[in-house]
Amino acid sequence: MLIDASGPIYEGMWSYGAPFKKFKLKELKKPDWVEFKAYAQEFEGFDISTGSYINGPAHALGIERSYPMHGINIEKLFNIDAYVLKFDISKLHRDGNRPYISLDELYQTKFLKIPDNAAIIIATGWGEHWQKNDFLTHNWFLRRGVAEELIKKRPFLLAVDTPALDNFDNQQGLWNLIYGNGVLVVAPLINLEKLENFKVKLFVCPLNILNTAGLPCRVIIKQ
Repeated sequence: MLIDASGPIYEGMWSYGAPFKKFKLKELKKPDWVEFKAYAQEFEGFDISTGSYINGPAHALGIERSYPMHGINIEKLFNIDAYVLKFDISKLHRDGNRPYISLDELYQTKFLKIPDNAAIIIATGWGEHWQKNDFLTHNWFLRRGVAEELIKKRPFLLAVDTPALDNFDNQQGLWNLIYGNGVLVVAPLINLEKLENFKVKLFVCPLNILNTAGLPCRVIIKQ
């Protein structure tokens, strides 16, 4: 079964706020150099974090100290093994409005069975909130101890259904912890609650835009 884990992009969707712009879809006029009627659209406010995206170390370090995202060999992102950790978001503890994954909850999954240097998918069902007003204000995050435990596995990639792995309201320094250890982050995703298998195949297809710290992408999961 194939699962489309990419969140839809549409006018009026959520955005991270300034300096990121809101996405707008605009109709383009017919080109003067054709006689036939041609329909086309322009994407305003389209950036590296529009919809579902992939980011790498350059998102924290800059391209000069790291590498641009187009430098990743597509073979490392296409049809790769990935391991799924599932959580029931309704049962997670909260810090204010935001649920978080604790060490106890991490150890209750098959986390210890994940090999080193793997792609890890964290699924909570938060993708169901993609079109709701609370998507950015009540999203789940990782406690620092959980992030440190994940880093010990030296993951190649983390794919998650939250728009932020750290707590926007009480940041714990996960930015440098994750990106400083060379981890790729694919987020935010949808439909991860549909995953049933521990081991799946992950397909990440970024746009081929040169010299960026991140890229919007289509994400497909086969289970």
